[in-house]
Amino acid sequence: MFSKKGKKKQIEEQDILNSTDTELMEEIDLLDEPQDEEKKPKKKLPAWVIFPVLGVVVAGAFGISALTGGGKTADTGTILEVTDVTRGTVQEVYNSSGTIESENTKTYYSPVTAPIKECKAEVGQTVKAGDLLVSFDTTNLERDNEQAQLTLQSSLKASEATRAQNAKAVEAANAASAQAADQANALADEVNALAEQVDAAYAQYQANLEAAGTQAASVQARTEELQNTIAENQEIVNANQSIIDSTDSGYAGRRADLDAALNVPEAERTEEQIKTISDLQPVFEAYDAAVAARNEAQAAIDAANSELQTLSASTPDVDDAGYTELKAQYDAKYAEWQAAYQAANTPAADAGMTAAESENLDISDNLAELTALTPEELLEKGREGMKADMDGVIASVDSLQTNSATQGVALFSIASMEKVRVRIEISPDDYARMKTGTAVTITVGDKTYEGTLTSVDNIAVKNESGTPVIGAQIHINNPDEDLCIGATAKVRMTVAESKNTLVVPTSVVNASTDGDFVYVIRNDRVAEQKVELGISSSTEVEILSGLKEGDQVVSDLNVDIEPGMRAIPQEASSDQAEN
Repeated sequence: MFSKKGKKKQIEEQDILNSTDTELMEEIDLLDEPQDEEKKPKKKLPAWVIFPVLGVVVAGAFGISALTGGGKTADTGTILEVTDVTRGTVQEVYNSSGTIESENTKTYYSPVTAPIKECKAEVGQTVKAGDLLVSFDTTNLERDNEQAQLTLQSSLKASEATRAQNAKAVEAANAASAQAADQANALADEVNALAEQVDAAYAQYQANLEAAGTQAASVQARTEELQNTIAENQEIVNANQSIIDSTDSGYAGRRADLDAALNVPEAERTEEQIKTISDLQPVFEAYDAAVAARNEAQAAIDAANSELQTLSASTPDVDDAGYTELKAQYDAKYAEWQAAYQAANTPAADAGMTAAESENLDISDNLAELTALTPEELLEKGREGMKADMDGVIASVDSLQTNSATQGVALFSIASMEKVRVRIEISPDDYARMKTGTAVTITVGDKTYEGTLTSVDNIAVKNESGTPVIGAQIHINNPDEDLCIGATAKVRMTVAESKNTLVVPTSVVNASTDGDFVYVIRNDRVAEQKVELGISSSTEVEILSGLKEGDQVVSDLNVDIEPGMRAIPQEASSDQAEN
């Protein structure tokens, strides 16, 4: 017992266990200190009591320290690194790679069956519209055309001979009927005379055609030039119309949003208005440029068509030397003769041709003329050869085993470089996030291009590895000559974005069979908090529910966390937070 005036100092076992070695020594020394003069002197504890007590205290302190760890104290808890729940912007970015393709690839088929004289088409070769890529040896075509013309003449002569023999038969048969025979013979003579005149007029007509050939060739050359102009400008119209249609479809009603943002003074624009201008102004500038280019190309087409009509109207008529009129007279006289012949009602009707037989001769003549046209047209196509009708690159050249082309067989194909795209394969899990019209950044080598997601297939198919994938196409808005068809391109697009939302590092989120959760420190103790997640980036994730701004979430990955344990929050350093 201490005196009433003396300081009472009681050393309990629990206090000793919670003290450091130095404190323990001080407590023990206190027992040895002399009391005030008014107090009775306290008897000093013997050494056999002090040292065993000290041993028990030290052993107990060491045991508790081993159980709690160096960063723990029995009354305060474990020091844990935490990060605050803050507000920010989360962007979910989709990265992939795909293959560059042409949006317009055309296959060229041989118009004729003929030996190939020269083939300039080579895979990878850049060509321009109008370049001659394949020329033909027209020897066989010329021979076939000449044979067809001779066959035509033979057929016409045979018909003419048949009609002449018919006239003679009628003339002989009409001898029995004087008046009818005389009349029929007279008409037959007139028919024969007209036939000679028709032949002479036809020969002169052919000579006139040959003489007019030079002028016709000039008109034909200009006609072809105008037709090429129309074709080239039609390509421009189609290309720009595609841009216009794509913009009208993907940005319907957004022109008003852009105009509204531009009408706000620059200093007063909100972030959303600035982004609207940044996103939409290039789109509609390209749209307006496409409209102007389309209209200019259409005007060129209209002008070329007008000149074509003028050329057609101004082409001088070739003098047919009266062939048309004589032929009409011949046909009329021949019909008159037939009527007289039938009116005679003599056996001559059985000796001559019937009307059906005569019509069959006309049909045979017409068929012979039509048959002769085909070799003539093929000869013309063979002389023209095969030309590129658009700018691009040779995508394929079919094997020419015999150096000979067959009509209708593919010889080569051209891939347009003016309209190109990147084809990618996406997982079915990402299908819902793919929205047409999304801006895409495309990287090919060390160059970057702008693109737009234009289409996503509505079916998943298995790739070479047997994995279901969905095809998607990204139009390259600003292609150049450095692009290579078939090369690999990297694509990057923002598929989701949430602004001013609660965010935490992705590393603090845990998953269990019951759902996602984080550890938070509340009232100096660790608690398990379920959370609902939104979109995520590579470093942060959106919190839809479960947390509020300012909550302290445990980010310490080096300590075993147990719900309910006492903890002391410590803000993570910038380097740790980034990691």
